[in-house]
Amino acid sequence: MLKLLGKWLKIYEDEISLFFWVLVILFFIRTSSILFNNFAETAFLKRYGVEYLPIVNVVNSISTFFVMAFLTGLMAKIPGSRMLSYMLLFCGTSVALLRFVVPLGFDIIYPVLYVLKAQYEVLLALLFWNLANDLFNTRQSKRLFPLITAGGVMGGIIGSFATPPLAKLITMDNLMFAYLITTVIGAIVVKKMGAKFPTLLLSDKKGKKAKKKTSVIQEFKNIVPLIKESTLVKALILLTLLPNVIIPILNYQFAYTVNSAFATQGGMLSFFGYFRGCMNIVSLIILLFVGRIYGRWGLPIVLMFHPFNYMLVFLAFLLRFDIFSAMYARVSTNVLRTTMNNPARAVLMGLFPLEYRAMIRPFLRGTVVRIGILLGSGIIMVSEGLFSPRYLSIVAMTFVGGWIATSLALKKSYSQILLDLISRNMLDLKSLEEKDIGSVFADKQIQSGLVKTFLSSRGDDCLWHARILKSQGVKDLDSHILAVLKQNDDKTRIELLSMLSPDAGEQSIPLFRELVAAENRDLTVAVVKAANRLPAGLSHGFCKEVFETSQDPDVKAYAVTGLYNKSPDEYKGVIDSWLSSDDLSEKRAGIIASGETGNESYISRLKGMLEEEEDSSILPFILTALHRLKAPEPNSFATPYLTHSAESVRLAALEAFDLKDDDAIRTAIGLMDDSSERVCKLAQEKIKTSPYQNAQILVESLNIPRRKVREGIFVLLESLNIKDLDMFRFARSQVERCYNYLAEMEGVRLLPEGQERDLIIDHLENKKHIELENIVRVLATEDRSGQMRIIWRGLFSTDAR
Repeated sequence: MLKLLGKWLKIYEDEISLFFWVLVILFFIRTSSILFNNFAETAFLKRYGVEYLPIVNVVNSISTFFVMAFLTGLMAKIPGSRMLSYMLLFCGTSVALLRFVVPLGFDIIYPVLYVLKAQYEVLLALLFWNLANDLFNTRQSKRLFPLITAGGVMGGIIGSFATPPLAKLITMDNLMFAYLITTVIGAIVVKKMGAKFPTLLLSDKKGKKAKKKTSVIQEFKNIVPLIKESTLVKALILLTLLPNVIIPILNYQFAYTVNSAFATQGGMLSFFGYFRGCMNIVSLIILLFVGRIYGRWGLPIVLMFHPFNYMLVFLAFLLRFDIFSAMYARVSTNVLRTTMNNPARAVLMGLFPLEYRAMIRPFLRGTVVRIGILLGSGIIMVSEGLFSPRYLSIVAMTFVGGWIATSLALKKSYSQILLDLISRNMLDLKSLEEKDIGSVFADKQIQSGLVKTFLSSRGDDCLWHARILKSQGVKDLDSHILAVLKQNDDKTRIELLSMLSPDAGEQSIPLFRELVAAENRDLTVAVVKAANRLPAGLSHGFCKEVFETSQDPDVKAYAVTGLYNKSPDEYKGVIDSWLSSDDLSEKRAGIIASGETGNESYISRLKGMLEEEEDSSILPFILTALHRLKAPEPNSFATPYLTHSAESVRLAALEAFDLKDDDAIRTAIGLMDDSSERVCKLAQEKIKTSPYQNAQILVESLNIPRRKVREGIFVLLESLNIKDLDMFRFARSQVERCYNYLAEMEGVRLLPEGQERDLIIDHLENKKHIELENIVRVLATEDRSGQMRIIWRGLFSTDAR
């Protein structure tokens, strides 16, 4: 059942166990948080007073600064799993102890609980995701984190809907004990997971050394030059500051209207439970089905949706200050923040290189956010006694107006900002996903600017612009590519021709003729390939000219492919005759042409030729043709040629080789020690990009006594972000095999004495010894202190001392 579920959710078998442990932990964290949140907010509003909410927000903002600093110091000293377990117990116990203070009549406890619910929710989330990032590498996180988040949302749904009936069953104040129970369960789950995966309890103190905290003054000193230099930094500061000014105002108006709408705390608690339950259902739908829709429009346009909605929200509060406006405000702002604003801002931040992000992100998330919250809370406090909370909408709308103006200004100057980043080599596209890159350049104005730059560019710069424009599906790109072909060298022309679409049209044929006249073989092949992608009727005449006039067999092969597309019956005979020819060049042309036709009937014939062919110069073309025809079970025909003496044959075989299981990955790892640098790099790239991954195979291969292989594996481990957990899994599996050898040895010893029995025992003893040595050697390669290497040399030294 678990295997079927894992296959449906795209979770690999060795990930299923850890995935469900982590999912259950987040489920209980979110369940406990929503229970405490519903109770603390209701108790504060009904027993202390909504008018004190601004002061509590200020206290919460300031306390966050100190709590985070303290927590950062602890996280550097204590392993993530243990820290999360301790924090869950501390949160639950502290709230349960405060339950005994409630009957004493100290009203100050309610703002304390309100601050604690905000702090605990943030702290537990921070510790959880810190642990999750330690457990899963980058590739795993892209697949698993949305599913884990969905599990957390499910916890929020259950916790929300359970709040009202649970309060009726055990009384509202005893929800604090319910919070204790859920956090204790969460801590137990973390503890059990730590026992199942012991490496979670290991603390690498050298690697987790706490960073020195930068002061606010130093942050300003670091950021001021960037503000002067970059318009985008100014925009990001305003896009962070202004929303955080109005968020306290919105929260205050929401709380005020809810407090007015429900006279009893029971009614308010029920409202929070059912409303937040429905909100979490909406979040789950968005998470699972809607996804990130911001890529359809450019970033500047997407960033305008949220402020315009805020303008509608405050207008609704101004015209109708009631629970319905409050519900619309909360739902709409949360949905737009989740689906559009936050992802778009993350992409905008990702445009900066890593060293710039390291300065900008802490400044925005820390200093700017706190300034905004303090300013918003201050406005509320000043307004008290002067006018109704309803009219705070007018004040908020002025800030929203500034937010909209910033978004409009960003849209107006966005193309110039982006082109400026490109010209100064400050644009970091490597850190962005492909779909995020699309949203960066989706704006029509920036596309127009890129086209203008593309038309005057040369060489690699020209190719870079062409790839970006092609990814955006820019209108008339084929015409633009045709326009720049003449001004570029042959190498660039070949790359540009590969980007022409089947819609290049009749205008391309005259230019194709000019390029073919240059009599550059590689360029001519690229031209004919581009012509073959055009409609058969359009390219037929050109291909026939090339076929009849060219003397190069390879050029004729690609030309006949274009003719075959229109008249397969007529030209299949030509290809067949070439394949049967004794002339080597004609046979090669037939192989190339058969691979390009897409006709699967050639697969069996090509396989037969592969087995019979004695001339190694033909083998790469046969392997490539089979790969182009998507021949089934490619490893069956490619594997024998991975060790061929000719580099071109090994390259073609590796290109066709499919990394579909552990044995295939091991084969590719062995090729990283190939004498050809091109084969080594291709093997490494195929492992890196393969859909099938098994980190334990990479870790296991570190004990291969070949420096080139180990260096390549270390590069892969770093790029794939392999975690300590993978090292533990490898070590555990090897230790299990050692115990199996021991058990087998004990079983064999029960047999009658004899030479055969002793040979089997010696063999199993050697196998056990090799496995143990492999474990220690692999751990030694990962240990930067050198201690494991000393242990390895000591344990397996031939010197008895």
